[in-house]
Amino acid sequence: MRKYLDENLKINEIRLELRHPTGKRYFWVLVEGETDQKLFAKLIDGINTKVEMVHGRGIEPLCRAMSVLIQETKQVIGIRDADFLHLDQQQETINFLFLTDVHDAEMMILSCDAAFQSVVAEYLESRRTDFDLLRQEILNSIAFLGVIRWINNSESLKLNFKGLSLAAFIDPIKLIPDKQGCIQVIENRSPNKKRAVKMQEIDDKLFEILDYYNLCNGHDFEKAFALHITEKALGKNGINDVDIGKSLRIAFRKQDFEATKLYASLKQWEGQTGYSLFK
Repeated sequence: MRKYLDENLKINEIRLELRHPTGKRYFWVLVEGETDQKLFAKLIDGINTKVEMVHGRGIEPLCRAMSVLIQETKQVIGIRDADFLHLDQQQETINFLFLTDVHDAEMMILSCDAAFQSVVAEYLESRRTDFDLLRQEILNSIAFLGVIRWINNSESLKLNFKGLSLAAFIDPIKLIPDKQGCIQVIENRSPNKKRAVKMQEIDDKLFEILDYYNLCNGHDFEKAFALHITEKALGKNGINDVDIGKSLRIAFRKQDFEATKLYASLKQWEGQTGYSLFK
């Protein structure tokens, strides 16, 4: 049923609440998905603030909802994943739609030393003291895939990444990717692609990029991390990326959020408008 829902549901819900006397005191922060809602509802804790997701697939429903609602009310802002905007040196064009510091909310958490070290200590105690090296190893293992996603985004190649299993092309122990295998897996599952990506063009882009936090997708990181933990420590019991994501959200504290550019932007907006997003 959820797959048939779109941004119009949230637009109409907010319109209805705004017509009610109690709705005049509420303020809405709209986000892309369920995990974003769970994260930001914990961090943006104003008494009259509602953090809610916009139904639909990808960033477009959120953008469409924001484009409509900002014409009708000042009681709505949005937070979206930056995706490749920072890497492409582009800005969000919709007013009051704020960007994560890096590629997405997951990468924002993963870039926080305290949060990532806490999760490493829970699942891989032997790597607790060199957690930063482990994080870089995981980033290195998924950077190649990040470039493919970037090229696909830039050229709208219609490559299919939905439900992609990293186990098919990443060594879970050594965290080394099979680059050609990665290309082949994505090509095989993308019958409607405009063209195939080439190893050389991917390597050329990868050579130029140092900012893996804006290149890599946080869900890819969580999947690779889960594979590594399962092989190194848990064996048959295993752990999946959903559990990793939950652990990271729990480990990310409000004080960690307060160190981000996103928080600074929201506080600046608070000061300019008089609305209160935080306790």
